[in-house]
Amino acid sequence: MDTYVVKRLDQAKLLTDPFKLKLLERFGGDPVTTKQVADLMGEKAPRLYRHVDALFDAGLLKLVEEKPKRGTVERYYTTIANRFEVDPEIFSPAADLEDEGLEMMRALIRETESDLVRVFANPDMSDSDPKTLPILMRFAIRGTDDEIQRLRDKLEEWLEDSQRLAESGDNTNDRSAYAGLLAFYPRPDESGGTEE
Repeated sequence: MDTYVVKRLDQAKLLTDPFKLKLLERFGGDPVTTKQVADLMGEKAPRLYRHVDALFDAGLLKLVEEKPKRGTVERYYTTIANRFEVDPEIFSPAADLEDEGLEMMRALIRETESDLVRVFANPDMSDSDPKTLPILMRFAIRGTDDEIQRLRDKLEEWLEDSQRLAESGDNTNDRSAYAGLLAFYPRPDESGGTEE
């Protein structure tokens, strides 16, 4: 699986925009045109052009092919990687971007909160198959460095499995869509450090 580690703030900001994230999902896999993605999303193509341009200009989409078609040119794009990870250094105080990094983190959490509120507010959720219900949990653990590393390795493996699943289908609407936010971090103590 190819992973792109985002080290630029402008790219990370684009990844916190829910609409642009949906676009990146649709451009993942085989190259497609903006018109094809618009059709899949039930949108009009002109609404997508500025978003696609922003993703392309930031280097998150690449132009694969241009084909002449009836006096215009169809441009086929795909993502530069199958998986995007934001370098934690973007959020560090040493990056001189602390306020912007924190705002990006807050935007990501707010969007996840908004998604969860919509999911849990759905009156049909109580009639759903338990296997399709959302999983929501907060946890705290203690372990040795080796135990924590084993858990981290399992999370990485799960993320790779998830990415393979995302890549295994085509860009049609006949598949169930799921989303999530995963945060695994050293737990800060009350003095601002991390627990020993």
